[in-house]
Amino acid sequence: MSLKKYLEKVRFIDWLICTKSTGKQKDLANRVGVSISTINEYLNEMKEAGFPIRYCHKRQTYFYEREGRMVNSLFNEELSREELKKANGGMFPIFGQLIASFSHQAAS
Repeated sequence: MSLKKYLEKVRFIDWLICTKSTGKQKDLANRVGVSISTINEYLNEMKEAGFPIRYCHKRQTYFYEREGRMVNSLFNEELSREELKKANGGMFPIFGQLIASFSHQAAS
């Protein structure tokens, strides 16, 4: 499977989890168009990547233990100095550089 198709499936799973509309494991597999063993692989890989996925037996759906969702891209373009200045309401550069540095370290 291509990376693009894989990410599309993961994004769809993420959306279903965010909206708490996955249903049971079998339902989720059917919605995504994969087998139950494949949906288990997706969920395990997402958990390994840091997604705080849990299952609620009462509501019969997967959910995120903490608020959040998948990022839109695997590639984040760094902001220029001017963009940082605009993003910080003219307060430049210390705060913006700290944020950029933290973002860069988190991405590494």
